[in-house]
Amino acid sequence: WQWFNVLGFGLLPESKGGAGLGRSIALIEVMKAAALRYTSVCPGWSDRVGLFFHVFGHNSVNSLHLHILDMAELGPTFWHYEYKNCPLDVVLKVLKEEASSNSMGSENYGLMAEVTAAAKAAAAAAEAAVAGNRPSIQWLT
Repeated sequence: WQWFNVLGFGLLPESKGGAGLGRSIALIEVMKAAALRYTSVCPGWSDRVGLFFHVFGHNSVNSLHLHILDMAELGPTFWHYEYKNCPLDVVLKVLKEEASSNSMGSENYGLMAEVTAAAKAAAAAAEAAVAGNRPSIQWLT
């Protein structure tokens, strides 16, 4: 269960038989490197590559996979499903912050707070998208 969705990455520490934050961070970094390597050697890709996960609750495939998009070639489907896209770099940032923090004696307390905040933000974005108020993505500009 630890690897089906990035929402659960690092929740079970290695000391309790889980993958832990270190292995989770390493996996995401390898996925990012592979995706960027692919787009750099494959003809037709711009240098504006978007890497996204769909977190549980906003996914239609119940297994881990990375969406690799050429942000210079977006079509209407991107905007229709924008609320589902959680940027890889955001996931990586949260996991790295959690790994470097001292979480009040609990290995995962801080991560759970971040996951809760991210889930609330995703829900707000989904509501805005459904209402027709497309939220802007700051990193596109």
